[in-house]
Formats: sequence, structure tokens, C-alpha cells
Amino acid sequence: MTWKSYLKCVIYSYLCKLALCERERINLHSLPKSDFIEFLNPPDEPEDGYPLGILYHCSQEAIINVEVIASTEQKTAVSVFKKRWMCTSGSAAKVREVQIDFPDQIVFRDDYFLKHSVLVLSIMLRAWIADVSSEESLPSADADGGSYMQGLAKTFHILQPVTPFSRPLRPPKQTLRWDHEILWKLQENTIPQCRVEEETVHFLKFIFASSGERFGIIKKVSPYSYGPLERTRQRSTNFPRSTFSAWLYLLSYCESTYCSILHHLDWSKNYSTPVLHIIDTGALHVQVELVSKRAEAFRTPFTIPLHQWCLLNLDLRGKEMNVTVVCGSKKTMFNTVHTFEEAVLLDDTDGHFVLGGSPFVLGAKAFFGPAVFYRNRKLPPFQISDVIPPDPIDRLNLSDWFDKCYAFQRDVLLKKQAYQYQTSQHLRQKACPNLFSNYVKEYNNVTLHKFQCFPWDAPFPRRRATVYRLLQEMIRRLGNNINIAYQTDDKMLEFLGKTLYKRFERQLKHSESLSHIRVLLPQLLQAGCLGFHRAFYVVSVLYQTGLGASMKPEKALHFGLLAAQNDDHLALMRLGHKHYLGVDEFPTDYDVAYAYYANIAEQTTVDRQDPSPEQAFVESIRLTDEKALKEQTKENDDLFLWLKFQAKKGVAEAQQALGRMLFWGQQGVTHNMQAAIKFYEKGAMKLQDPTMMYDYAVVLLKGQGVPQDIPKAVELLEKAAEQDFVPAINALGWYYETYKKDYKRAVEYWEKADEMENAEAPLNLGVICSLGLYPGKPKDDFIVYSYYWKSAHRGHIDGAVRLAEYWSTGVHGKVARVPLYAIVWAKWASEQNGYLGAVLRRALNAYLQHSWPEALVNYAMAAETGFEVSQFNMAYLCEQIPEGFVSRHMHTSCIWKYYNLSTHVEYPNTYALVKMGDLFYYGHHEKKRDLGSAVAMYKAAALKNDPQGYYSLGFLVQEGVSLPLSTLNELGLESDARRNNYTILMELYRRCRDNEEEESYLVCSLALLNVQLKYIWIHHSATLKYSGAIGIALISTMTVLTALGRFRNGVLNFPQSV
Repeated sequence: MTWKSYLKCVIYSYLCKLALCERERINLHSLPKSDFIEFLNPPDEPEDGYPLGILYHCSQEAIINVEVIASTEQKTAVSVFKKRWMCTSGSAAKVREVQIDFPDQIVFRDDYFLKHSVLVLSIMLRAWIADVSSEESLPSADADGGSYMQGLAKTFHILQPVTPFSRPLRPPKQTLRWDHEILWKLQENTIPQCRVEEETVHFLKFIFASSGERFGIIKKVSPYSYGPLERTRQRSTNFPRSTFSAWLYLLSYCESTYCSILHHLDWSKNYSTPVLHIIDTGALHVQVELVSKRAEAFRTPFTIPLHQWCLLNLDLRGKEMNVTVVCGSKKTMFNTVHTFEEAVLLDDTDGHFVLGGSPFVLGAKAFFGPAVFYRNRKLPPFQISDVIPPDPIDRLNLSDWFDKCYAFQRDVLLKKQAYQYQTSQHLRQKACPNLFSNYVKEYNNVTLHKFQCFPWDAPFPRRRATVYRLLQEMIRRLGNNINIAYQTDDKMLEFLGKTLYKRFERQLKHSESLSHIRVLLPQLLQAGCLGFHRAFYVVSVLYQTGLGASMKPEKALHFGLLAAQNDDHLALMRLGHKHYLGVDEFPTDYDVAYAYYANIAEQTTVDRQDPSPEQAFVESIRLTDEKALKEQTKENDDLFLWLKFQAKKGVAEAQQALGRMLFWGQQGVTHNMQAAIKFYEKGAMKLQDPTMMYDYAVVLLKGQGVPQDIPKAVELLEKAAEQDFVPAINALGWYYETYKKDYKRAVEYWEKADEMENAEAPLNLGVICSLGLYPGKPKDDFIVYSYYWKSAHRGHIDGAVRLAEYWSTGVHGKVARVPLYAIVWAKWASEQNGYLGAVLRRALNAYLQHSWPEALVNYAMAAETGFEVSQFNMAYLCEQIPEGFVSRHMHTSCIWKYYNLSTHVEYPNTYALVKMGDLFYYGHHEKKRDLGSAVAMYKAAALKNDPQGYYSLGFLVQEGVSLPLSTLNELGLESDARRNNYTILMELYRRCRDNEEEESYLVCSLALLNVQLKYIWIHHSATLKYSGAIGIALISTMTVLTALGRFRNGVLNFPQSV
């Protein structure tokens, strides 16, 4: 039989079926006698109750199977419809109609009753003839009714899936209530949006300066919210397909065994997959965790070049790791492939990842560029031409800078050798002559021409004259002993850089304008290159703010990163602040911000244990606080001398104040530990003052400035504790824990101090619990977290640092990870750093002495760290400096920027709020007038009960600005006070008048009187208007006479000069 005749038979048989011919048997003798099965009218897409015609023939007793299988995002090849029947052998083919009942979830769209229709990826309709002899019985047969692949005859048809919102609505089977129908109509055409999943995790999008310490960027990867995707991830943990890619600019190889580039810590704080370290030779150490929970590692045969941007790719597939590195402008490529003994285990939701260092390993000394983790895919092999450094790497030319810097250092060292030789020659000429030297002098025939000179006689290059002159002075002073004094060339260069920086500070102090700063910039760059990295921070601030230099954000970023990488305190705070708020073109990134803040916060706890003359107590003194400014003193000022006089008379409070001022360098007094200890000793031994006994005992315990005397310290602490002085009770616990190792006794003291609200006691309890040494309590992270939380909220710096660590990682199953909270606590601890306090002290002293350039630069240095008080003072200083001292543009931008930043804190100062309200109201050529923001600022000040806030809101209303209803609600204005603008004005001015500040009383009273008179004038009769006019005239006359009388009395009482 030909194919055409066979097709005619098939069509004819189906037409007979539709014409109600015999349904069970069609005698078509021309059809083949072997087994076959065909679909007569297969559907193109799923339909409800579709009648499907099937033509089939069995050569022996068999089973006909019809099945529909569908695949979704969740599952593959799921059977959604089955039908089967017995087929007996016969000579003629048969036709049977089968009603295909597709599930409603794949046929119809959602309605009120049908929820969660399924998105189908593929649908297959298939049928086959199975041999019945292979099955024991029809009811208990295999679910597939015999294997499709082993069928005697089979056929299939692919249906086109329909997306859920393109499907028809299901015919109604019941009636909706009218309210349910309305609710359904509101949402029936709303297309649900899938939540964005973290399939590609950006560990870093900017540049991170790693100082090589135990601080890095912590990243937590969350499980997928979409169930099928999460189940796929869980299944792939034993056979991962993932890629880690990062840019790295390595500055030096590891000085210890390992330095981390990336590592994964599980909830038990053990290494997991992957771990990527750099070792002392420059090779990479790669470690993973296998499915058997064993660790396996290998090292790359190549080394990472220094001072080049390199792209690192770690591709993991099952048990194979492919490491590819592309470096430098020439795009040199390194590659190695390692196969582990068994498949690798990677559960990326277990614990957290760290880019850089952590408490368990030092970080690499490097700059990290953008880093990405591809969770469930292995990247295809890339072409070298595709490796292009991303922004901002392409904007920073670090390699050229380091080349120039190292060349400058080499020149300085060569000059050092030349000056040492000059000094030795000069000393030799002064020495007593001997016979040999006389012969050399008499018989030396070499004639020196007048134009010959030694290297040290060459003129100094203009830009290097200062540094060479300072170096020459150092050599003349120390001679060959310079190698003994500084031990290494690096230390000598750093000291030279520090000397150069101190010279910059002295010149700045005596400058009369900011223009001189431009001349001093080369000195700062040289000082930073020589190793005193605070100079780099100053340069970054100058380029960021435009103080004495053009504003160049790229250079500000460049030198700020250099300073932070070299662990400068203020530079770390600055970068943390920028990433915290996302200002000055820095991306907002809480994890990066915390990495910087954690570093400086930890250093703050160390610095406070060993105060130095370069540190000072951080004092939050605003330039608008006249009382605090009057309390500033010096060792020869009246306030200090008066306190000293009172202390000699035995006044304990005066001795405490002097000891505190001298020990911490407060209120303008220079740090003097020895003098402070003398006051501590006198108050402790003679006055038996508990505070002084405690202070003196602490320095005796630690040996700070005095020989360590533990028995005497314990005696003083016990005496202070007997007077219930809580810090002494806590210190006794520290003594028993540190020196006696008596943890039970120590805990007793700390628990007692904790009950008395001491801030340090819960910190100590938390530390001893974290070490598993707490008697009767197991080691428990949540208990430790609770102790640190208590200590931090009581104001202890170390407690805040430890609490921030827990917020940065979380406690598994008990405390969620909240990077924002970690930043808040670490930032607060960082702002107590003594090096910041020293800058603030220099800035305040310069302001009091009217040294404007010095005050501006130092306040800018502090303001750029994000310290709110310094931002406020910077803005205020820009307002107060003499006209013409800075350009109009810088004057305006300085005020806008720093007042604005000072309002972005939890408790902003009302003066700053009112100032920002004024700036928003008036605007300027670069910023448009913003009445909404002005109202918000004035409202915030008014809610803090500031009279100027109420007055400014009243002024806006008088200008025709309508206050939003939400503002009136927040201010708590009753309905009677909202009837019209006059009633609102009267209420605002009444609150302004009734404020406790005396200065606002007269102004607000007059404003209130003015509104009340206008209200009477408009809303009452002509008679009252006439009476009001007379009253106004009388009040005005009385006001003028009163003002004249006060002026006359003031003139008479004004002190006359002799």
C-alpha cells in the first residue's frame, strides 16, 4: 500500500466516525495488519474536554495507552492525563474517541475560584500499544501502562503551551457575591511580578582599600524565595556549578602563612568552599570542602604579579576547579585546572563570605575591585580581548603613581648616601693629620678644575628643595648615627615625611589666605610618598572640598584610597562615611562601610588603652555654644590656674577635673600623663576619694606612666569598692580574671557591677562567656550577644565594637544580620578616636585664634570623616569667615553641603535644621527653591521645641505657603487652630513666644500681636477697627518710648574707657 492510499484510509475512517458510522469497528481491509496507532485530530493547544480521535490496530491482545505529560519550572515530564483500554486482535483497524480532560490549571487563567494557574513550558500528547503479556493484570499494572519506549507501536504530538494571562476564563459554575466580584475585578488583570533573585551576587561594585589586617567585606547570601529555584540550589550543593570573579591590585605578598582574598565561613566559623588565599611566594592557595566533609587544597603553579590590576576567575564544576588570572595592560594570562578526589560541597547560604581579612585570617595588602559571585552557572571561556577594567579602575592610574613614588624614594636614599659621605669627609678634614695624609697632600698631582663639584653641591630641584634641605639637616645632626636612630630606610623615610608634614602644618598656621595651600601641595604629596600617610588624607580632603586647590574628585578618591590602604585613621572613617551615605559619587554599600568602620573602631579601643601626645579627647563643641567656648583653657589661663589653686587646697572635684584634663588632653589642655598621675595619687592617698583611688589604681595595674604595683592597686580598688564605687568593683573582677585566673571570683564582681548598671561589666561577662570560661554557663553566641548589647547601650566603646561584629554576621537562627546596625555602632565607636580628637582640638584652637586657613583645613579634615559636630562647625565657619576669603561658589557650596550632612543624623541640631530650611527657601543659582523641603526642616526644628522653627513656619504661612495637613498633624494643632491661616499663625507664634528661650520672647510676641491685630481688623466691625487703630497707635507709642528708655539706660551703663 502506498502512503497516499494509507492517508486516504485514515481520513476516510475518521470521517465515517464523525458521520456516526459504526464506532467500534471499521472494515478497512486495505490497512496494514501489523500494530499501529495514530491521532486523527490532535489539538494545537490545551482545551477543556477535547474529543480526540484515535485510529489503532492490534495484531494481538494488548493495552492502548494515552497520556499527556507536561513540564513546568518546578517539575519535568509530569503526567496530567491518562487513559487506557484493552485491545483485542482483529483484522480491521478501529477508531475510538477519547475525551482529553486537561487540568484547569493549564487551560484557564486565574479567577476567584481557580488560584495559581501553572506556567507550562512544554506539553506532549502521546499514545502507544503495550504488550499485555508483560503485565500481570490491568488494575495493578505499572503507572505508565508499559514503557512508552518499548511499545509495539507509538505516536506523539507536541502542543503549544499558552501563557496564563492569554488563556480564557473558566466557565462559571457558581455565582459570586457582589462584594467578592468587585474585589476580584480590582485585581483580575494584575500580572504578578516575580521577586528578584540573587542569582548573581555582587560582593563589591567599587574599589576597596585593604590594609592587610583582619577586616574585610562580609557578604551573606540568602536562599532563593522561589521554591523551585531554591530546591534546584539545594540539589546542586553536592555538584556545584559556580564562578567567583574579582579584580585585584596586589601591593605585596603575604608576610605570614596566608593572607585572604576570599574565604567562606560556615555557621560554625569553619572554612567552607571556596577559600582563596595569597601566600608568601605570591602563589594562590585554593581550598574547598568535599562532600565527605574533608578539606582539600592546592596551590597554583604561577604567582600573581605586583602593582598590576588582575582579573581572577575561579570556575567550579563538580569536582573540577579552573583558576584563570589575566593581569596588566598587556593582558598576560595564567591558568591552571585542578581535579579534586571527589565532588565539592558548596552551600552558599551556610554562614557568610568575606572579601579580605576576618578575625581568623589577615587580609591581603591590596586594592580590591569589582567582585561577583555567580551562584548557579559557570561562565563560558572568555577572550583576553574581552578583559576590560571596569569603572572606577579605568579612572585610577595606580601603577604610574607607584612608579613615580618609588623613583622619588630611591632619589632620596641616594641623596642620603651623598650627604653621609659629605659629612664623613668634613669630619675627616677636622681630624688630626698623620704622615700618610701629609704625603697625599704634598704629592697629589691631581688638579681640581673650578667647575668640578660633588653631588651634594648640586642645586636643589625647585619642587624637592624642601625635602632635600630637611634631609641634609637630619644628616648633619645625626651623621652616620642616622642608621642606628631609624634602623631601616623605611623608618627614616617615614620620619622625613612626618617632618615635612609638620612643616606644612606650621606654614598653614601662619598663612593669611588659602592660596598658599596650592604652593604647599607638593610637600604633602612627597610626605605621603615617603611614608607619612596622613598627608595623603589631607590631599584628598583638599581636592574634595576645593580648599586652596581645584576640586578634583578623581584625585580625591585616588589619595583617599592610598591613605586608607595604609591604615590612616581619618581616611578609614572618611571612606566608611562616604559608602554609608552614598555621597560624593560613592555608591551606598553598608558592607563596605562597615569594613572601614570596623577597622578604625578596633583601633580606637587599642588607642584608648595607650593615650599618646598625638591624641586628644573627642569633644563635641559647637562654635555656636558660647558657654563651651568659654570653658576652653590653657595651662596658663585663668580657669586652669583656678582649678590648680583649688586642687592644692584639697578640693576633690578640682583634682578630678585637672587629672581628667591632663590625662586625656581635654578643654584645650595639653596631654600630660605624668602630671595627671600626680593629681590621681594625691587625691587617692590623701583625700581617699573613690574616683581618684580608682584612677590611680588603674594606672598602677597597667603600669601607665608609673612602675606597675599590683598589690597597691588592689588595695586602692578594694577601698573604693567598699564605698560602692562601681568602676572599682568591675576593676577587681578584671584583676581576678587577668592575674589570678579565678574566673568564679571575677564573675561575682562583674555580676555585681552589672546589677549596678556598670557599662564595662557586661562586656567582660560577654568576653568570658565567648571563651567558654563562664562558670555554670555554656558557650553560647546569643548570650554573648546579649551581654554586648547591654554594654553598648550603656555607652561602652568596646561593647559597641563587639555588638557591631554580631550585627554584621548575625547569630544563626536567633539574631538576623543587619549591616545598618553594625555601621551605627561601629561609627559611634570610631568617632571616639583620639586622632580625630587631636584634629578637632587643632581646629578649635585655630578658630579661637582667628587662624582661618588652619581652622578651615582641620575642620574639613574632621568633617569629611562624617563626624556631625565637625560638619556643623565647618558650615558655620564658612558663614563666619571674612568676606572674600573664599570664592562665592565655595562659600555657598560649603554651607549647603555641611549643614545638609549635619541634618542626616538621628538627632540633628536645631540650628542646622533651621539653616537648611532657610537655604531651601531662598535657594541659589545652582539649587532651585524647594518649599517642601523648607517646611520639612522647619517642622523638624519645631518638633524639637525650637522657637525659630515655629517662627519660620509662621513666616512661610504669611508668605502664602500652605502647610500640608500631615505637618499640622505632627505639630499637634487642634481643629480650632486650623480654621484659617490666622488661627494657624496665632498658634505657631504663641508656641514660639511661650518657649523657654528668652531671646525669642520679644520677637514672637510682636509677631503674635501683629497677627492678632490683623485678625481683629479683618473679621470685626468698623467700630472695633476704629478702636483697634487707636490701640495700635497707643501700643506703638509705648513700644517706641520703652525701646528709647532701654537704649538710654544701656548707654549710661556702658563702661567708659579711661
